[in-house]
Parts: sequence; C-alpha cells; structure tokens
Amino acid sequence: MGSLAALVKVQVYGAFGIGRLLHSRDARERGRLVISVLGAILLAVLIVTNAWSVASALVHIGAVDALPSIAVATVSLGCAVTTFIKANGLLFGFKDFDLVVTMPVPLWQVVVSRVAPLYGMGLATSLVMGAPIMERYIAAVGAPAATVAVAAVVLVLAPLVPIALALALSFCVAWVASRTPFAKGVFSALGALATVALVIGISAASRQAGDSTVMGGEAFATLGRAMGRAMGLVWPPAAWAAKALAGDAVMFCLYVGGSVVLAWVALGVLTHELLGMNALLSSGAAARFGLASSGHTRDLAHAPRTPLVALTLKELRLWVGTPIYFVNTAVGPALTIIIAIVAAVLGPGAVAGTMGVSKSGGEELAKVATLMLPWALAFCTAMTSISASSVSLEGSSRWVMQTAPVADAIIVRSKMALNLALTCAVSLVAGLVVAFCFARGPLEALLCVVAPLSGGAISSCLGVFADVKRPRFDWSSEYEPVKRSTSVLITVGVGMVVVLAGGTLTLGAGGVGAGVAWALVVLVVAALLKRSAERTSLADR
Repeated sequence: MGSLAALVKVQVYGAFGIGRLLHSRDARERGRLVISVLGAILLAVLIVTNAWSVASALVHIGAVDALPSIAVATVSLGCAVTTFIKANGLLFGFKDFDLVVTMPVPLWQVVVSRVAPLYGMGLATSLVMGAPIMERYIAAVGAPAATVAVAAVVLVLAPLVPIALALALSFCVAWVASRTPFAKGVFSALGALATVALVIGISAASRQAGDSTVMGGEAFATLGRAMGRAMGLVWPPAAWAAKALAGDAVMFCLYVGGSVVLAWVALGVLTHELLGMNALLSSGAAARFGLASSGHTRDLAHAPRTPLVALTLKELRLWVGTPIYFVNTAVGPALTIIIAIVAAVLGPGAVAGTMGVSKSGGEELAKVATLMLPWALAFCTAMTSISASSVSLEGSSRWVMQTAPVADAIIVRSKMALNLALTCAVSLVAGLVVAFCFARGPLEALLCVVAPLSGGAISSCLGVFADVKRPRFDWSSEYEPVKRSTSVLITVGVGMVVVLAGGTLTLGAGGVGAGVAWALVVLVVAALLKRSAERTSLADR
C-alpha cells in the first residue's frame, strides 16, 4: 500500500499545484500560485456565504425539509461537472501513459491514485456548497448528535455517485474520440440532448411535486415537502439522504451502500479498460483519420483571405483538432444556447413550479430567476477560455509565430478572435431569446444581451492577455496548458468573480441598472486588456 500512497501523493500534488508551490525555484511562478490559492480561498468564501444565505432564506419561508435534498443535489451537480471536465487528462489521454504502463504497481492503484484528486475536489465541493446548507438544517431542526453524524457521512459520500456517473460519461466520450475524428461534434450534440432531457425531467418532477401542494396561505407550510419530492424524483440519492437524516435506517444503508458499490464498480471498469483506451487515444485519432490533409482543409487553403482571417482559421483548426482543448472549452457555448432555449420553453414560472409555491410567491421567484438568467448565461460564456491557452499551445513551434512576417498585434488578435466570435455569437442569440421571452422593459432586455457579452469578452481578452504575458511553452502534453496553466486559472477565476458580482449587484439595491452598468464596465476593461495584449512583443516570449 506504500506505492498507492506515493501515487496518490504525486497526483494530488500535481492536480492542486502543491508540487510546484513547494519545489518551484521561480519566485514569480510561486507568486502566481500563491495568488491563485488566495483567489480560490476568496471564491470558496463567496460560495459558502451565498449557500448559507440561500439556505437561511429557505428556512425563513418554511422549506426546512428541502435543505438536505438541496445540499446533496448541489454537491452532486458540482462534482459531476468538475469530474467530467477533469477526467480527460487525468484518466484518459494523460501525458505519462507510457510511464504508467511500465510501472511495477497494480493497475488498480494507478486508477485509484488518479481518481483521488477528483474525490478530493468532491470533498471540497461538499465543504463549501453542502456544509453551509446542512448547518442551517441542523440548526433549524435542533438535530441531535446522531443526526449530525449522519449529515457528516452524507456529505462525505455525496461525491461518489456523481463522480462515478461522470467518469462513465467521460469514458464513453473517450471511446468515441478514439474511433472517429468527428467525436467532438457528436459529443456536443449528445450533451445538448442530455441537458434538455434533464431539464424536461426536472419540469415533470416539478409538476408532480406541485400537484400535492396546498395553495394559498398553506403554500409555505408544504414547500419543503414539495421541493424534497421534486429533488428525489430527479436525483434519488438526494431523497435517500433526506430520509436518512429524518431517522430512516434503511434509507441510510441504501445511500451508503449504493454510493460505495457504484464507486467500486466504476473503479473496476476503469481498471479493466484503462490501458486499452489510452493506447487508442495515444495513437492519435486525428492522424489516423487524416484530418490535417482533409479535403475541407485543402479547400480552405485556396480561399483568399487576410492575414487575420488565415491565422484565425489556423486557431479554429487547432481548437477542433485537439480533443482536450475542444472538450474543455466547447461546453460553455453549448450550455449558453441550451439554457436560453430551455428557459424559453419552460417559461419564467418554472422555478416557482418546481417549488410548488403560491401565485404571489411564484411571481417573486420568477422575478428573481429572470434577473439571474442573464448572469447564468454570462457564467457559461466566461468559462469559455479558448484564448487562455492559445499562445502556450504553440509550444516548440513558437518560432513560427515569432518569425512570421505578420505584425505581433495581428497574431495576438487572431488568438482572441475565435473566442470572441464564438462567445459573441452565442451571447447575442441566447441573449435575444431570453430578452424576448423574459424581459419586462428595455433595461432588462439590454441586461440579457450585455451580461453574457461581458462574460465572453472578459474570457477572450483576459485569457490572451494573461497567456501572452506569461506563456508556458515547456509542456509535453496539451493537458498542461489547457488545464493547468496560470492563465486559465486566472481567466476562469476572474470570470466567476465577474458573474457573482454582476448577479449580486442586479439583485441588490441598484437593481437592473446596476447590473447593466457592471456589464458595461467589464466590457471596457476587456477592451483595455485587448489593447494591452496587442501591444505585447512576441519576440521575447
């Protein structure tokens, strides 16, 4: 077991940047890592504060019974998303595959060591998202020590099921990617369909839950049961956890046993299939299928174009032809469109219907949902960090970029053009859909458009600004600049802060006007970052 502990230590140190923080001799790099850690702590504090505030509001309106289900469902969603994003590179297509094959350790230990960081992230998610909600539940019901112990077990095990399911989905994506060059497009389509199906399922569960609620003055009294039922229909482990906290020993055993067994099965399947899958991925699907010399590419080569257009098309081919690059950055634009369409189909009363509240309460919830929807779109566009690794991905071929007879400003502009074009397009489409369906005045309509635009602009311009200032060319796999570079961490972190600040201002005393003003400020800052990045010389990068 000593080898397992060593492997886990290596993976944890690598995944969380601990190794570089402890052993890096570059003072500037250590400084950036420290700033990243402080930023992560600040973000965690913001999430804890918001989760606690939302839980307190639910306690105030009488929805105490819903808190355990909400806690587990929230943690599960966060863990599933994180695992799906991180699995490609940690388990599939990882850079040191050849070394792993030759190590004198059981393969299951390799799998466990690589899943360990994912579970660690899951525990962190439970701590910052689930624990505040559970604390409000325990305080509201005056739970005894036994219930507190059950709550701790629930939160510790909450990441297991979503991690297992997300790994299964990631495995399927990797399987397809190893056999066809068009896997990424297929994956995006399947992801969109899955998301729509999930939302439809939530809507159906909401209607079923709402059928049993008592309207009028007793709506708040039955709110907790309605929400708990809706959560249970959508995510059964959430219902099991709620019943376990209520003293149901059978449900507690079902929750614990189901979580452990599913995790064990997932580890067994990964252990059996890991070598074969990574062997296929390492052989390079793009090369096997001749993407670089496809007819489509040749047609593009003969089309007249300006240097900016030519370089932007080069960035597009790099983006589409690099699986880990595409998968990690294409989710945001897809979700932007999906959220807008689903919201338009369900209507502003979807949230109220989920909770089964009265007409007056539903109107207030619909209003809040309408004001937050533009910032939900902004969150998706802000997470689209294509440009944040575009310079670093030049790698050992950077001399071509540095010696090309093209102005540095044009090259830098091409690095952000793809990100800007993609996020602006989806922002305009999604924003107009949301504005048409939800806006109650010109100012709200403007917010629906400028909020997602601001998220896309800051991700595009800040990403290339950070990457061109401190590129990382000494990588051995695309995984490193795409998922571990400082520029990506800065871009994603700042994007989340921008969205949280925008949502807070919009719901605060300033209202919609403050939200619009904040979005415009972000756009101005993005323009300044773009200008500064374009003035950076590439010769000494």
